[in-house]
Amino acid sequence: MGNQEITGKAFEYACIKALFDKCTAKVDVNILDDINFKNTKQAFDVLSEQDKNDYFLAAKKGIEIISPLEPNLEFPDTNDELLLSIQPDKQGQKGDVRDVLCIRNEKGWNIGLSCKHNHEAVKHSRLSRTIDFGKEWLGFPVSQKYHDEINPIFDELDELKIKKARWAGIDKKDERFYKPLLNAFLSELNDLYNLHSDEVPVNLLRYLLGRNDFYKVITHTKDKTTEVKPFNMYGTLGLSSKLQKTQYKISELKMPSQILSMAFKKNSSNTILIHCDNGWALSLRIHNASDFVEPSLKFDIQLVGVPVNMGTRIESW
Repeated sequence: MGNQEITGKAFEYACIKALFDKCTAKVDVNILDDINFKNTKQAFDVLSEQDKNDYFLAAKKGIEIISPLEPNLEFPDTNDELLLSIQPDKQGQKGDVRDVLCIRNEKGWNIGLSCKHNHEAVKHSRLSRTIDFGKEWLGFPVSQKYHDEINPIFDELDELKIKKARWAGIDKKDERFYKPLLNAFLSELNDLYNLHSDEVPVNLLRYLLGRNDFYKVITHTKDKTTEVKPFNMYGTLGLSSKLQKTQYKISELKMPSQILSMAFKKNSSNTILIHCDNGWALSLRIHNASDFVEPSLKFDIQLVGVPVNMGTRIESW
């Protein structure tokens, strides 16, 4: 695993352990001790003692924010145990971005946490000759025109791969590869939106955020804060139990119905911005994902705008 993957897995472990510690005094709690949990514990165990302490403090603060909003964690109206589990990475590829699950099977209730360590990226999708981003992202296949535009770009990348070229030695890579590929991407996205304007905006957000509500828990170690964002698109977060009401009602977020603009970020040749209605905005930065040239490029996709009623909380630890 790369360093970012290790730190991410370690923070998942800190979050599931903080959940266990918070709830176990009041209810029966069990952690599913499978390979996914073992991988997070292994990543946590290699941290320094100072980092372990910081991760736990950050995770504990996140759970302190969430628990009053979710009475079913500690004040359920059923007697079944609270099951905590780590999701396998492949679930993210299938559209479920949650890392930690809290489940009460008898009640048919669950919530999930997406755990982020010092970053807020929502996806790291790729573009290549064989990837149909229209079909994968939006449910509508790309056109032959798009393939005709990108094939020469990937032909050149194929040749550089054969030569075992390194990206560090490539001159003007933004102008040769990034910008023309993003121009083709933008043109095709615009065409797909014009053809399927009622479905493309919401499908794009569902691809990025999944079809399950979740809490995004982000630790910012530099300033020692934890940020919690409730992504309540389907109305399943913050539900009261018969024994306890939620601290406050979490607003349901309206999904986008229009794309207002999509264009290159000012003075950038590798980043595009997509603005939608209802407050949603995306940044998509394309980059090479390895030292050696390969015939695919990777997006770093971030939400740079969210609905004003999201109810984000930031607490120091």
